[in-house]
Amino acid sequence: MNHRQGSIGSARLALAAALVIGGAAHAGDPRIAQDSRTAFKSFAQPLIGNWDCNLRTWDDRFHERMVETPQKRRFEWALKGNFLQESIYAVLRNGESVHVGLNMISVDPETMHILLSGFDASTPDRRMTLDGELAPDLRHLTGRVQMQPATEGGEPPRRLEWQWLDDNRTSARTYARAPNGREFLNTELICKRPDGSENKSNW
Repeated sequence: MNHRQGSIGSARLALAAALVIGGAAHAGDPRIAQDSRTAFKSFAQPLIGNWDCNLRTWDDRFHERMVETPQKRRFEWALKGNFLQESIYAVLRNGESVHVGLNMISVDPETMHILLSGFDASTPDRRMTLDGELAPDLRHLTGRVQMQPATEGGEPPRRLEWQWLDDNRTSARTYARAPNGREFLNTELICKRPDGSENKSNW
């Protein structure tokens, strides 16, 4: 068993233990908070490091127009390891990278949901939020993405499906709703770890 397989196996055991304790303990029990943090760190640790990504965006359900954007992303621990920080860089045609976004990711110690606050370089306000539920295998995440500011009668939340494709690739898809209520694929983000890149802890 290699190091990555061992860490994934330990992560699954950590989350399974957290789920068992969560079912036996009441909300606010310190055991839930501690095990949710352990499970979160086990989920996030394999993401640490640099990623080459490709973002595809469709404006409507007919997929008549698609915008493709190459990106670079970096995950690292922040604030004493309590948050996972995701830095997003757009890759220009000349090869230069521009820092365009930042996501701060954490875990709700009571519900064990993965929470995210996203920020865009074009505005000082928070751009998006995520409330996601992590599968016991730590390789799938489903949730709701709300673009900000959230207003009554405004844009409804988008559905998110995130997963590992293999040990070096991840996929994130968001689904929006057209005016007629039908759901359509809005964005698809495929990220691949650069050849020779290793996940390293920075805390």
